[in-house]
Amino acid sequence: MISEGIMAFEETRQDRKILEGIAPVKITLAGAVKAGDCLGYDSGWKLSASATIIQPLLVAGEDGASGDVITAYPLAVVEAVTTSGNAATVGETVALKDDGCYQAAGVGLPDVGCVASIGSDSLTAILFLCPMVAQETVVRS
Repeated sequence: MISEGIMAFEETRQDRKILEGIAPVKITLAGAVKAGDCLGYDSGWKLSASATIIQPLLVAGEDGASGDVITAYPLAVVEAVTTSGNAATVGETVALKDDGCYQAAGVGLPDVGCVASIGSDSLTAILFLCPMVAQETVVRS
């Protein structure tokens, strides 16, 4: 639970690092992405910036432009940087915002992982991401 006046965890897609990736696959991009972005398939692999349109399935292992072949992972450990005003908490659920950034879970946002640990600087968050699991466990009517 977030106390009043304290912002929830959020990052800005800057300075992400892939620490580990499981089951690598090579994919051809249909749009520009950054390492650590959640990707979905809609006439090609691209940023899953609006999960209601392009559901997140993989994590980009590297930066790439449209037409590039990159490595992506269905499961990845990603280092992300926050600020003191929006630092993460260990165990916090990670959700995907419409702009491709990660934040604390929110209404209408797909959960894609959790915060596994916090760096000694309190601003670095280690995220355990598995976007496909969230999509596979959704109950459809």
